Amino acid sequence: MTFEGYTDETIEFFMAIRFNNNREFFLENRDWYLRAVREPSLALAEALGPAVEGMDASLERAPSRVVSRINRDVRFSNDKSPYRDHVWLAFRKPGEERKTTLGVYFEINAEAAYFGMGYYSENRPAMNALRRRMRTAPEEMLPLAEAGLRGFELKGEPFKRIAMPEGLPEALVPWYRMRAFYLEREVPLRVAKTPALVDEISAGYRRLKPLYDYIMSLKPEEVDLL
Repeated sequence: MTFEGYTDETIEFFMAIRFNNNREFFLENRDWYLRAVREPSLALAEALGPAVEGMDASLERAPSRVVSRINRDVRFSNDKSPYRDHVWLAFRKPGEERKTTLGVYFEINAEAAYFGMGYYSENRPAMNALRRRMRTAPEEMLPLAEAGLRGFELKGEPFKRIAMPEGLPEALVPWYRMRAFYLEREVPLRVAKTPALVDEISAGYRRLKPLYDYIMSLKPEEVDLL
């Protein structure tokens, strides 16, 4: 299975399911979904396997486990739309809580494609450990943070109020404030429609690896430093 790129059909399907989000439409167009969304996503996951293995061999790489399903879990959501209008690839450690484990990802929808590394939601123990190291050894984190931001954007929900340690380098302040974070880079859809997408993402993962390794080396702390 070789990744040749997503197609115009991919974008058209995302738009169509967005405005026809019902079981009848999906069943009538299931072959379209498989051809334009599912199959290229599985191929992309397989193509990214070596880059992900180089980042952390313990991350899940089986395409069928990495690629998201189109069906939404609507049990606890106000939005009862049964299908997603996008697809993502999530490489994370098997058995760990999906929302709080550190991993790398890719996502594409009708408007944009992007990839990166981070936490899906707040991971207080991991961020406590990172904040402690930023306080006690900022010289370790500083070059990793600066390198990570080259071509990536730091995103996440910051604490509205948090005491900042005296002397913390200005470049680390946004990181220190985060409940959790993710670093993300947007990829033009024209690139996502070509095999070059694999090289683009692989190079990005390699750039993020030193920061990934550093964070994974820290021991999570339950005691808050807030």
